[in-house]
Amino acid sequence: MSPHEHDILRGAEEQYWWYAVLHRLVLKELRAHVPVGAQILDAGCGTGGMLARLGRWRAYGVDLSSAAIAHCQRRGLPRVTPADVCRLPFQDAAFDAVLSLDVLYHERVREESALAEMSRVLRPGGVMILNLPAFDCLRGEHDRAVCGTRRYKLCHVRAKLAAHNLVPMMTHYWNAWLFAPLWGWRCLSRLRRNGQAAPRSDLRPLPEAANAMLRHLSLLDAHLCRRLNLPFGSSIFAVAQKQEKPSHELRLP
Repeated sequence: MSPHEHDILRGAEEQYWWYAVLHRLVLKELRAHVPVGAQILDAGCGTGGMLARLGRWRAYGVDLSSAAIAHCQRRGLPRVTPADVCRLPFQDAAFDAVLSLDVLYHERVREESALAEMSRVLRPGGVMILNLPAFDCLRGEHDRAVCGTRRYKLCHVRAKLAAHNLVPMMTHYWNAWLFAPLWGWRCLSRLRRNGQAAPRSDLRPLPEAANAMLRHLSLLDAHLCRRLNLPFGSSIFAVAQKQEKPSHELRLP
């Protein structure tokens, strides 16, 4: 992801409706499952928008991008390390929770290696929270701009978690209301920008009233998606718990 896109992301994280809803979903799960003062890792913390909201816990962040690390430092976030999520510089079982928010789909991330590393540094009984973009049909110029190379379905996410000793506690799509208009927009963006060297992400400044309306609509959508388990949405949200023993060591009585 280019330094320019990191600059856009840094500005958007402060007020943009999508980030406000995602951060709220994450904080709700952390408050439910992780005691105050516990150690949390934001694996692929970007410019630090989520990390800055984890003041109740002892939070650490890693990111491979020097531009992202610089933004975190300017925010005054002290425990941020330049590192690859596929080779985390921490001991086994060092964290009570690990966050991975729209990281696994990036082109420089080897998803199986990253999941193995995040599981390794998570203590048994600890919680992993994932957010991932959904459905290949929603791929567009935005994915090119942020170097995203893969999108997911819920069944694939559940299988990947289970393969890395992580038991899904909750998995659901969200932003179902956005699916149809986003599909149309992304199709148009593929036609309009196909082959161009400098794609742009979808992050744009919005009027305050429009931003607030979209935030409230998306919060309601996330609540309904969780309760009704709707089969579509633009993103996947997942919470999983690390097993005490690897699945191949478990034995039925």
